[in-house]
Amino acid sequence: MALLTERVECKELLDRLMPVEEAVKFVSDRCKLAISGFTKSGEPKTFIPALANYLRQYAPKTKIGLFSGASLSEDVENPIASFVGKRGPYMSSSASRKLINAGEMDFTDVHLSAFARNLIYGFYGDIDLAVVEVSRIRPDGSVILSSSVGVSAEALTKAKKIILEVNPSIPDYTGFHDIAIPSVHPHAGWPIPIVNVSDRVGSPYVDIDKNKVVAIIESNKPDYPVSFKPTSETDRRIAENVIDFLMYCHKTFNWGKRLPPIQSGVGNVANAIVGELYRSPFQKIRFWTEVFQDGMMRYVEDDDKFESASATALSFSESGRDEFMRLFKRCREKVVLRPMWLSNNAEMITRLFVIAMNTPIEVDFYGHVNSTHIDGSRVVNGLGGSGDFFRNAYLSIVHTPSVRRLKDGRFVSCVMPYVRHIDHTEHDINCVVTEHGFALNTEIRSARRRAEDIINKCAHPHFRPVLRDYLRLAGGGDEPRATSINLLNSWWKDYDAACQSFPGSRTEEKEALPVREKQDWETHTLRYWW
Repeated sequence: MALLTERVECKELLDRLMPVEEAVKFVSDRCKLAISGFTKSGEPKTFIPALANYLRQYAPKTKIGLFSGASLSEDVENPIASFVGKRGPYMSSSASRKLINAGEMDFTDVHLSAFARNLIYGFYGDIDLAVVEVSRIRPDGSVILSSSVGVSAEALTKAKKIILEVNPSIPDYTGFHDIAIPSVHPHAGWPIPIVNVSDRVGSPYVDIDKNKVVAIIESNKPDYPVSFKPTSETDRRIAENVIDFLMYCHKTFNWGKRLPPIQSGVGNVANAIVGELYRSPFQKIRFWTEVFQDGMMRYVEDDDKFESASATALSFSESGRDEFMRLFKRCREKVVLRPMWLSNNAEMITRLFVIAMNTPIEVDFYGHVNSTHIDGSRVVNGLGGSGDFFRNAYLSIVHTPSVRRLKDGRFVSCVMPYVRHIDHTEHDINCVVTEHGFALNTEIRSARRRAEDIINKCAHPHFRPVLRDYLRLAGGGDEPRATSINLLNSWWKDYDAACQSFPGSRTEEKEALPVREKQDWETHTLRYWW
């Protein structure tokens, strides 16, 4: 582990080193904090818990605004949650979720690319304090960020005061970052000169005003690991169907030798898809995404399979982090970390023909998607970057298990007649994928025809009859919707009965997946290849 003095090369700033117990006193009631952190990566792991302890003892009525790139770990956010009055733009903390749904914390769910720009525009008011984890402070006072970028650069630029959390226990990330700040009206921004995933347009460090730095604190905590469940049979089948769709597109749309860059969300299904993609015949794969995670590490040593990746964070399990450390130099050559306004930028996503893939809570059979709210009202995490990518992607793929199990033991369908909260409309989705198959939305056809396709190819067979009943009862129109209260009540009773009778409901039985036929590309891998 490096010494703190080795990582702080600016003598002027080293003189501002202080214990974290002193640094937290720069936070007062109604203070707005913009901090580093994105999916547990690069968050101020020492400062925020220490701040929570300080407020609990000396200022228990304090309320602050807390803005980060995306989610923080529960170890960091849960202790501070009761002191947060305003939170944005994304979270995965159980404590914050409870407060938000109780109406005790204001939460703004914003497209991540928009949130970063809004922050620099001043839409959220003055930022009183930036707290950012860095892996090095250069001699001129500029800083090298750590395992994520998120809104760190904007926070350091916009804030009135800065606290730098220097972490000598993590690697020196010099060479990973490509930092650029969005322009602010009335200055028109330049067209971003990126035409390849690996192109760089900014700086490897963040320039800061040294006069704003009020404290340097030391951290010795690595990023908290992300936990992944073992890949289930359902995950694997979804992944296979995604690859089937990509092979179909490769043949239909004449992709030639290049698979367009891939954006993959986080989680078990996303990791399964990345793993199945590795086993596919596609070569020289590129990722233009938000998070570089476990499933992508196997690509790093394979020059035939992998070309490059762009992300805003590195987020790993414990075993994934071990692999990252083993291949650290190789990753620095292959992976670029950018601010999230750039990683999620509409101009880049469209120009590079990015294929977007994300997991929702539920979809309806017209193609609308709910990514954020259970039963339409209770927020889970937030929109994140899914809207940035779905809306601007060359192809947008929403993948989900066809059913999910509730805490009470019932199974419910993830394909419904209507979603109870809409994050992504039918206009933004090109393909719906479940373990049963995929349905296209790339052709000119009516909403009713699209609904029939999604029911027949994606819904679980157990729920298809009741879904067809709704479509039949809903009546006419371009996109039929039932409006009769009596009809809706009757249908929901039938649906609830289907949930109760689903095989395995209220038991530990597992559903049997239908037999899947081998696809051409699996038996003759070069049939659709160059």
